[in-house]
Amino acid sequence: MGRKSNKSRRTTRKPVKSSSSCWNFLPDAGPGCHIARHDTFCSSPTSWVIEWETVDPADFSDEDNEVPDVAVDPEERTLSLCNIRDKHVVAYLTVFDTVLRGADGRELERGRTVNNQGVSQSCTTLIVLCPPFTFAHLCYLDISNEGEMLENLKIESDVQEWKKHPNPSDTHLTSVSFPFRLEGGPYLCTQGEGGQLTHFFAGNQHALDFRCPVGTPLLAVGHGTVIDVKDTNAKITGVAVSNLFEWNSVLLELDGSSKEGKGDPLFVEYVHIQGASVQVGDKVKRGQVIATSGTVGFSPEPHLHFCAYRSPDMSAPTVRVYFHSTRDPQETFLPRAGQYYDTNGLVEQDGDTATNDDVGS
Repeated sequence: MGRKSNKSRRTTRKPVKSSSSCWNFLPDAGPGCHIARHDTFCSSPTSWVIEWETVDPADFSDEDNEVPDVAVDPEERTLSLCNIRDKHVVAYLTVFDTVLRGADGRELERGRTVNNQGVSQSCTTLIVLCPPFTFAHLCYLDISNEGEMLENLKIESDVQEWKKHPNPSDTHLTSVSFPFRLEGGPYLCTQGEGGQLTHFFAGNQHALDFRCPVGTPLLAVGHGTVIDVKDTNAKITGVAVSNLFEWNSVLLELDGSSKEGKGDPLFVEYVHIQGASVQVGDKVKRGQVIATSGTVGFSPEPHLHFCAYRSPDMSAPTVRVYFHSTRDPQETFLPRAGQYYDTNGLVEQDGDTATNDDVGS
């Protein structure tokens, strides 16, 4: 933990609460996932975090005092993320088969992960946005003795500098149809733009998640061509960090569907699918079934992850797209977490379609 004991060179910032509108994510859609962030525009309700400790990077300039990204204190039995960079970092940390407890001593809900051999394992994943020059002391490890902790503790991590979207307001001129049939809906949006589980960086900023049973038909949102299909993973699912790098998906390049958007490239991707019913090079029509939904990859529950890009490049940032209503194509809508939607837009829980701030123009 480096110079954690140097109390004179740090300040402590207590976690504070935020409004749900900042999150654009439904926590019950992420069992086993716990979000920790400390920022000014959308403070986090992560009361389970032990503390955020501001550090002086000069204290760690000695080559013999190298600071790991992830550290375990065997005496205090704590898990910490250490950031001595001058930039924010995003960390996904998974701890397997171990109870984690927050600052108040309460157990953090555990989830599960399944590998491609079908083996299931208990785990807890922490998603942390850590400010520069900060140690995030996250939680306590509920382990009876130091020897057991060091010998058996299994942690997976992915820590990277936060890659913000270069233009969060970027909006494509072409609207698209809804990716589900009217029958079987409405569908709950569980994570919207900027959602704090996985939609807060360049490659996912404008993505939308919809809860749906495995096997739900997924429709082409416009006429186009199949550019890429990933359909090799069968059983990988759950909240382990390694699942972030495994998924099934279909990528379409859409034809121009409006006068304004014609000629402006638009690619849409369907992720976590159970299986594809199209192949690369196929021409598809709007409303055609191209895949069935699944839960493959980093997926706390069965859902469709839908996103759009201006380029098929793997590093391309997302672009916002609006859906247009089947009933009135001039009426468009942009789903938000916690609301139900079907092919005609926002749906109230009693089944009546309504218009509010989620409906665009």
